[in-house]
This record gives sequence, C-alpha cells and structure tokens, in this order.
Amino acid sequence: MSARPSSSDVAEHCCRNVLIELISTEQQYVEDLIIGIERYSRIFQQRSSLPSGLVGQQHVLLSNITDIVALHRHRLLPLLLQHRQQLELLFERWYSLVERDVFYCYVLFTASQRESLRLYHSHELYFRRMQLTMGDPLGLRSFLLKPVQRVTKYPLLLNRFIQAFFEHRQVISKRIFELACRLETRLRELLERANQADQLNDITSFNASSILNEGRFVTMGEFQLIDGRLRRCYSCKLFAFTTCLIYTEQKSCKQVLRGTFVLPDVCVVAKAKSFLLCNKQHECEFLCPKALVKKWEAMVRHLLEQFVSVAFGDVVATAEQSTDNASGQQQAVQRKSINRTIWYAMQ
Repeated sequence: MSARPSSSDVAEHCCRNVLIELISTEQQYVEDLIIGIERYSRIFQQRSSLPSGLVGQQHVLLSNITDIVALHRHRLLPLLLQHRQQLELLFERWYSLVERDVFYCYVLFTASQRESLRLYHSHELYFRRMQLTMGDPLGLRSFLLKPVQRVTKYPLLLNRFIQAFFEHRQVISKRIFELACRLETRLRELLERANQADQLNDITSFNASSILNEGRFVTMGEFQLIDGRLRRCYSCKLFAFTTCLIYTEQKSCKQVLRGTFVLPDVCVVAKAKSFLLCNKQHECEFLCPKALVKKWEAMVRHLLEQFVSVAFGDVVATAEQSTDNASGQQQAVQRKSINRTIWYAMQ
C-alpha cells in the first residue's frame, strides 16, 4: 500500500509550474542585472569619450542596483534553489527577509529612479550609440526599469501560489497557506512604500537623498493639516523617516515643504479625530479618521522608542571606549542627551 503524500509534496506538485517560473525568471533577472552593471559601468571608465554631463554621475544613473544584485544573487536566489521542495520553509525565510527590511534597497531605488531616467533622457542619443556598439538588444532604459518590473511581479506570482493552495485546501496545511498570504501582503506593502518614496521627488527645492542617507523612509500619509505656525488649514502629505518627519502642502502637482520635526525632539498626542505633532517651536494638528490616528500615534511612538534605543546604545558604547580621564563635562552632555531623548519618547 503506497504512502499518502505529505502536505509539502502536494503543495510542491500543485504549484510546480509557478515555482519553475519563479526560479527561472529569478535566475534570468540576476544574470541580466550582472551583465547590465558590467556593461554600463565600463562607460564611465572611458572618460575621454564620456559627455561632460555624465562625468561622476555613475551613482545617479545606476543608483543602488549593485545592492539589488547582491540581495538576489547571494540571498533570494540561493533561498529559492535550496528550498524549492520545501515551500513552507521557503516562504517562512523569504518572509523573514522582508520583515528585516532586507528589500529596502527597492525603496531607495524607486526614490532615485526619476533622477536616473532624467539623466538617461538628457543623454539618450549617446546611450543609443553605446547600445549599438555594445550589442545590447534592449538598451539602458530597459535595464533601468528591470528592478521595478521584477519587484512588482512577486505579489502576482504569490497570488498564483495562493490560488493553487486554495484549490487543494483539503490536503494543504493551513500554515503554508497562511505563510504565502502573509508574504504576499508584505510584498504589496513594500510596493506601496516604494511608490510613496517616489513622491519625495514631487517636493520642490528638496534634496531627498540627504535625508535618505541619514535614515530610512518609513511611510507617507495624506491629511488636512491645521498649521499652528502659518495659522491656516491646508491639504498636506506627512512623510515619516527614522530620523525625522516632514510635512508638505499640496500645490497643484507639486508639494511645498512646510516644516520638519527632527527626532527625538517631537511629541505625539492622539485625539478623537486627529493627532498632534509638536516640539518647542511649533505645533501641527493632522485631521484623520480614528483608525489612522491610532496607526500614526503607534508608529511615531515606535520611531521614538527606536531612537532612544539606538541613542542609548551609542552613548554606552562611547562610554566603554572612553578613557578613564574623560572630562566630567563630556559625561554631563551625554547624560543630558539621553534624558532629553527619553523625555520626548515618553510623552
């Protein structure tokens, strides 16, 4: 009498075609990125023939694609190959990568893509000539779009897994179904976060890269804002980072920067249908439904707690490394910084 196939075997069998497509396209994606980086990095080594507008602009044109390659080449692709017959473990570890913000490189890439494409279009004729010289059938613009195209495909593939699991729900374990759903949700949230980061480019006279270099982008929300400093109400967008919160006023298709709350010097106060952000200089009231009030209050408090944890760890590390003859004044400054941070976080 033949043994009854396990839930894992059934899951692998019913999703075999999707799994094969996921792995094969992942392998091709990694290969395309490696070839593209090698091909277009060489352009910047030929300084004598490089247009003046491209000199020193490799980091703008190619952004952080090298980080994306490293993620897929050394982490995601090996994970897919290693656990191709253990889908439950595959989804669990993939989910863990997303939870640990390993895919944040896509948020950075999306935030910088407009500037990258602008640079491409301003030198399009040069890149088309180089495309012919290199024998690249698709060209640089196609290469620059690949990361966004790939990351948007993951939720679609996960949906096909979920559909197959549902059709075989009588023999599929509940856990593998739940893991696939949780992973699909997290990947969609990653896409939403990346799209929100792209809106930083709509802010006039604003250098997004300077903030992104100091802290991570977290989320964005749209509100009616009562601005205590300007003494008026207007439609605004509130952008949250791990180092600060900035708010803008909607002006046609553009956003005008109106203010910044630098962490940890900010206090959040929840009301019935709004929440306040304030510091010693000004106060802003953001009007929104109760569910959003709870979400943003919890998020700001979490950012403050994280800031306290990091600040405290940095000071402790500095104290451990300092010599025995460190001045009392320096120690007092450190204690004052910690106390101030804790005060704001606990309000």
